[in-house]
Amino acid sequence: MLTGDTMTTSHNSATPRKAPLNKDSKERISNAILRELSMDARQSLSSIADKVSASKTTVFNELNALIEQKEIRFVPEINLDELWRHEMLYTTKWMQKREFRQLDIHQIGFTEYICFVKFLGKKPSDAEISKAVANSYVPQNVSALYGRYDLFMYLVARDHADINVFVNSFHKVLSGYKMLVRIRPIRKSLGFFPLRNELIMQFKLPEKYKKLLITLNEDARGQLSSGEGMDKNTIAYIYKTLLEYGIVSRTTMYMRNPDNDFAGIISYSIIDHQQFQKNKYKWFEHLVKMDSNKLGTYTFMADVHEPYGGIIIANARNAACFDGIKKSIENLRLGIEMESLILSRPILGDLGVRNFDLRYSNQYGMLATEGIVPKLSKEEYAKDRARQAYIEI
Repeated sequence: MLTGDTMTTSHNSATPRKAPLNKDSKERISNAILRELSMDARQSLSSIADKVSASKTTVFNELNALIEQKEIRFVPEINLDELWRHEMLYTTKWMQKREFRQLDIHQIGFTEYICFVKFLGKKPSDAEISKAVANSYVPQNVSALYGRYDLFMYLVARDHADINVFVNSFHKVLSGYKMLVRIRPIRKSLGFFPLRNELIMQFKLPEKYKKLLITLNEDARGQLSSGEGMDKNTIAYIYKTLLEYGIVSRTTMYMRNPDNDFAGIISYSIIDHQQFQKNKYKWFEHLVKMDSNKLGTYTFMADVHEPYGGIIIANARNAACFDGIKKSIENLRLGIEMESLILSRPILGDLGVRNFDLRYSNQYGMLATEGIVPKLSKEEYAKDRARQAYIEI
């Protein structure tokens, strides 16, 4: 059920359709709807209609069509970088001094990793790989690759011990196959991968908070019904708190069937640190100045350790377009060495393909500090956060 409106998003609704839109109008409205849902998946039809300059009925019809055609899912964008603060507060709230001194700090917060796997000789089937990763909370996405490696994994774990447990279990289940496994910790990331409920259950937060996060993860635009000992006021308070504390950056959406369904990974290593430091803002500026119709090109980006560099996951219409993306990055002369791999099919989880607004990213903040883009005022940011925190159950 949509928030703040009596009109619901239902494919079986008898709401009458008006005369069809022409192609240009339809594309403009569709792109604007996707952008709005990326920023705040729970906003009402009336709010979206005002922002995209269309009637509520038009938005209703186009939204339902988009949900079906692009297989849209609505999820919370959980900020793993902020989670450790609240886990620390929750874990230590009732601790005595002696207990606090004995606290294992490594059991607070999570670290993101990227993992590449190369099978030497014969390769396991997708079903065998699924079995090898299914019993762990650590893998959030597992995808088959074409290129130098056979498998890509996006992992989230509390510490290296949990990573080692996962890798050992992976080797054990696939003991009949020889492989090389390369894991690199992530320093900072832009974009997101949808997180699995198995990971959310590991959060050191009050049970009511975790239950609401899981409810949002299953359908962030749906009805947040009362139950499990929570009334509507409690649900509204918890939701608002999740946003205000930054645990949830926003409720958002992603497309399981995007228009650009050719996906690839660009992995790069910094070979000239001086040149990279000199030119890195060109890359951020390139991203921020892209028009709204192209923002869905980039799904995920991350700075990684060992060696220093990063990965970029990009979507394109075909291989030629993907090569064009790679060349556009090469032309920025960032002092990096790149290699590309093609994502052939998902095995576990989804890519977070969406249109998203870069104004609230760390990258935009860097550009604003340098005076390359306008600063986002605190008042504007606070107003936007307050709007997202409003909810009707």
